[in-house]
Amino acid sequence: MGSIERRVRDGKVTYLARWRDDARRQRKRSFTRKADADRFLAQVEADIVRGQYVDPSDKTTVVEYARRWAAGRAHRPTTARRVSSLIETHIAATPLGSRRLAAVVPSEVQAWAADRARVLSPSTLRNLVGLLRSVYAAAVLDRLVGRTPVVRVSLPSAHRERVVPLTVDQVRALADAMPDRNRAMVVTQAGLGLRLGELLALRVEDVDFASRLVRIEWQFAPQSKVRTEPKTPRSRRTVPLPQVVADALRAHGKVFPPADDGTIFTTRFAGPYRHDYYGSLIFGAAVRKACLPESITTHDLRHHYASVLLMQGESVITVAERLGHENATLVLSTYGHLMPDSEERTRRAVDEAWGCAPGVPQSEGPTS
Repeated sequence: MGSIERRVRDGKVTYLARWRDDARRQRKRSFTRKADADRFLAQVEADIVRGQYVDPSDKTTVVEYARRWAAGRAHRPTTARRVSSLIETHIAATPLGSRRLAAVVPSEVQAWAADRARVLSPSTLRNLVGLLRSVYAAAVLDRLVGRTPVVRVSLPSAHRERVVPLTVDQVRALADAMPDRNRAMVVTQAGLGLRLGELLALRVEDVDFASRLVRIEWQFAPQSKVRTEPKTPRSRRTVPLPQVVADALRAHGKVFPPADDGTIFTTRFAGPYRHDYYGSLIFGAAVRKACLPESITTHDLRHHYASVLLMQGESVITVAERLGHENATLVLSTYGHLMPDSEERTRRAVDEAWGCAPGVPQSEGPTS
């Protein structure tokens, strides 16, 4: 049990609360009012009994614990770099980062989120707040804080711009604007719906011309030339090989032999491309040469692939599988507006169910 000692020094009265924490270490804290000391000691003893005791003297800061939390996570290298960047740029570099972890209150988190909203997109801000929420959830489990202050954070709405996919003619123009060594890369990415890292890591053994299938099993992460597994289990997939892509790959292989490890697309030095070198320099230059909007990136070829499948009547589930998405909901929310004649299909579905599809004799209705 704890105790409260009344002290008088230089005519000033204070009350010293003493207790032993859950590790049986002696602790103490001074108060100017006995009622405050009684209330605090009662709360401490109750928390110890419930297993929710938090050391009030712990001085761990938000950024210190965030770094510790990130270091202990089993993140992929690309995810680890992204998380580290968010912590250093948007937590360590803000007043919140230097705050004592247990002292932060919800209003501070809200003010921090509002400040970050000035420099981040709504989707990135949501990811950042989610990261802080995870950090505090771990801190609660570690009993460094009693409860999380990341609650009911008001965020700006994330408005998703409608995708305007490249047309076939635009993709052809883009391919024509590429150097000879890179022309087949545009056709392959647009015809298979690959992420950039998946395109750069494609090997000869991944392409089965006889079965007309392509296995997507590896990727190159940004800033890396080392093959790693795709970002999610669903990303490992097999996609149909269209004839236009098969022809482009065969023609490319005759002029530009693969690397010793089977990498299909290589630089003139027989090595793989890095994301930034291919995406920013080579692809970016072709975009300008083809007089396409400068906002076009390699990812727009993936959008093109999805739009082609939807326009040809492929189901949302099939498109999600071809793209390697975890669920079809994201495909529907991103590309749903591209599905043709959806209004007419809806009318026809109901009419056919009720037996009044075009060509079916209709009753003339009630007579007077």
